[in-house]
Amino acid sequence: MRHAFRLGASSLLGLALLVVVAAPSQAAGWTGTFSVYTKGSFSYQHLDYTCVGASVQMMLNMINGTSRHSAGAQKTYWQFGRDHGEFKPTNNGVDPDGWVAALEHFGAGDYGVDLSTGFQSELRQLAAAMRSADRPIGLFVDHGGHAWVMTGFQSTADPATTSDFKVTGVQAMGPLYPDGTIHGAPYDPGPGTWLTTEQLSKKFTPMRWRHAPQWNGRWVAVVPD
Repeated sequence: MRHAFRLGASSLLGLALLVVVAAPSQAAGWTGTFSVYTKGSFSYQHLDYTCVGASVQMMLNMINGTSRHSAGAQKTYWQFGRDHGEFKPTNNGVDPDGWVAALEHFGAGDYGVDLSTGFQSELRQLAAAMRSADRPIGLFVDHGGHAWVMTGFQSTADPATTSDFKVTGVQAMGPLYPDGTIHGAPYDPGPGTWLTTEQLSKKFTPMRWRHAPQWNGRWVAVVPD
């Protein structure tokens, strides 16, 4: 299992604000929008602690062109991540190393942990990785307490041709949709949802894991290598 650690250079929204649209076409020329989302890839989180398991399932669906949603598979992915992470979070969660291990073991290809001390610098790193590998990305949201899948982005220029660009929007989905709440409010975006970076910044926040200094205080994601 190969891990790639990268450090950036710089430093709820209401569900009503979310806009669901169809996945944009992948034209040969750059249109400002890129997406790997596939219809039928979304999976609902069957147990209250299997957000990473459900996210692995969604990512495998997009990578393999499948539409699998079983609770048993989610629990298998979750357990493998728990068993192969560096830490076992007390909330039954899976740490970044465990998420990477599950993706790689179950056929997603090479993945690594991506870190940044700045929100926009992290988004640029994620956009560049997605554009290069054409695969989805896992996001640790709610300060590391929950998992989402990033399926697309909007940017001012094509990350495949330049490093001089800004990410202006992100397509993402969360496995609690449409029922889950965090801190008493609806939380997860549904499949095909586009968020502004301002909306995303209220959910995709620096991790607060004091026992894990390598991740604490940083934006953390799992990205294709």
